[in-house]
Amino acid sequence: MKNSKGVFWGGVLIVIGIVALLRKLDLFYFHWDSVLPYWPVLLILAGILILVTDRHAPARALVGILIAFAVFGGLAHRTDRAFDRHRDNWNFNWNDGDHDDEDEDDDNDEEDDEDKDEDYEREHSRREDESNTRLKNNSYEYAMEDFIQKANFNLEGGAGSFTLKGNTDKLFQADTRSSVLGFLSNTTINKLANTATVNLKMEDGNVKLNKGEISNKAQIELNDKPIWNIDLGLGAGKGDFDLSSYKVEALKVSTGVADMNIRLGEKLDRTDVNIEAGVASIDLEIPKSVGCEINLDGALNLTSFDDLEKINDKLYRSPGFEKSAKKININFEGGLSKVKIRRY
Repeated sequence: MKNSKGVFWGGVLIVIGIVALLRKLDLFYFHWDSVLPYWPVLLILAGILILVTDRHAPARALVGILIAFAVFGGLAHRTDRAFDRHRDNWNFNWNDGDHDDEDEDDDNDEEDDEDKDEDYEREHSRREDESNTRLKNNSYEYAMEDFIQKANFNLEGGAGSFTLKGNTDKLFQADTRSSVLGFLSNTTINKLANTATVNLKMEDGNVKLNKGEISNKAQIELNDKPIWNIDLGLGAGKGDFDLSSYKVEALKVSTGVADMNIRLGEKLDRTDVNIEAGVASIDLEIPKSVGCEINLDGALNLTSFDDLEKINDKLYRSPGFEKSAKKININFEGGLSKVKIRRY
């Protein structure tokens, strides 16, 4: 008789294999988006089986499979939520050398017509590859106005490598380099409210990843005078965000699959941070002089928090947090992510 651990992992392999096979055979017709939010029902069924059945192998195997389905559904739902707000903008296709048709060929087509279609697809793909290899370099900058007291910066990065650090006498400046889609940027000024909003995003379109290789980079600098509300959206890739020299009032991070390093400073008495991640690695650097609190919510997250003390399973605080003059409050929601807090 196999132990419970073996039953669980056996269930995981069965689930993955069945899903992959059904998708390959085009027998997978229902939409996961409609099913995944109800994954807790599987845990309820597994619990009922444990209560009403003896420890027989068939019952234990069924419990393991139900739990495997629940874990799969929970993780997939978390990752899907992290990608959701950018779904209308980005569509990622892998070009691994195989030219897979998106639409089924007519069974009654002649072989000559099929050859012509294949020739057309190859030529179309070749031209797309040539177009994608042309780097698109752009620079953006917006002047700093004396009346601007608060500013918002919104990044919708898609996939690639993004850097935000350093100071500029402009309100915002960025240098971008891309072999896929270009970037779009705009700004709005509200003189009555003394505010400004800056947006930087990838162009809407079809991102073609050639054998997993992508050149998509942005180097960004902000002015350190305004109080900033920053929204960072990164689908996949790497992010190096040194915000220690900025007055960050609120920071929102949404990522699917990314490796991110975020450094915060002590310019304001309070900074609120909200992070939503799918399968990601988040490294946060927090000053020792600032009180730090983190609330965790998620399925399977790996954590490492320097000097933070465990208050309960979801809440960690630095020593003397309540009496700290300056505080950073973090809310983290992840699917299968690694989150680390380092004090400096």
